[in-house]
Amino acid sequence: MDDKFELPLRVLLHSLAATHADCIDDLRVVILYDELSDASQLRIRDHGERLGLRLELMRSPPVDPRLPVQRRFTPTIYLRLNVHEVLADESRVLYLDSDLLIMDDIRELLTLSLNGFALGAVRDPVRPTLGCGGAYPPWDHLELPADREYFNSGVLLLDLDKCRSTGVLDRACKILAEQPEVTRFPDQDALNWSADDNWLRLDQKWNTFAMSIVVGREDYHHAAESVVSLETLLRAEEVATILHFSGRNKPWQDFCPESKSRDLYRRLMRIVECAVP
Repeated sequence: MDDKFELPLRVLLHSLAATHADCIDDLRVVILYDELSDASQLRIRDHGERLGLRLELMRSPPVDPRLPVQRRFTPTIYLRLNVHEVLADESRVLYLDSDLLIMDDIRELLTLSLNGFALGAVRDPVRPTLGCGGAYPPWDHLELPADREYFNSGVLLLDLDKCRSTGVLDRACKILAEQPEVTRFPDQDALNWSADDNWLRLDQKWNTFAMSIVVGREDYHHAAESVVSLETLLRAEEVATILHFSGRNKPWQDFCPESKSRDLYRRLMRIVECAVP
């Protein structure tokens, strides 16, 4: 992470603490960062202490300069690909993006069996299969089936020992370094390519998009209606355990489309901002 995600991170931590008050001492929360100012680090540590969280900040190894960087996708997105190296003392981890809210208890997910897979993830609601378009541009030239499912990388349940032995994270980095031009959503496309459809399908509640914001965009067209209806996705938002504000419209931005989920996020954000000494 970097400084621009400091406030969203503190909102995420607030939501985590609020939903796990009875087991907060059992949680180990590690913040991976590449560039984070001393002031941001201090505010994050102070916030974690006020919440009662066992919080650690760890600087990730430098990102390979060959990996593609775009306006929306900074080097920060590649930190998840180093988690098996940074957390060398762990055999299992739940990776979370910073643009999330924890809406309910996640202990069921933390203890869920991966059934021998290196990673578990939720099928992307906007582009659930390769044939729906929007990601993984070269899939049709790679002789991959159009109905192959495509996961979102914002929430990843990882067996780190399996990641190390199979090389799934290292292979994703290699793909990006050698073919940076073929991906649209760089780390996510590379992870899907590297996993080669060998991943545990997690219930949608563990990574539910705030679709009420997505559909507020004038340019949004739900191309996946035949796979999963927009109505189904909007209903899922009401019962999400982990709510994900994926996409270019973030609830902390002034131009974010109006929605119930956006307003919930902003209420929590005001609480967090007021907590800063």
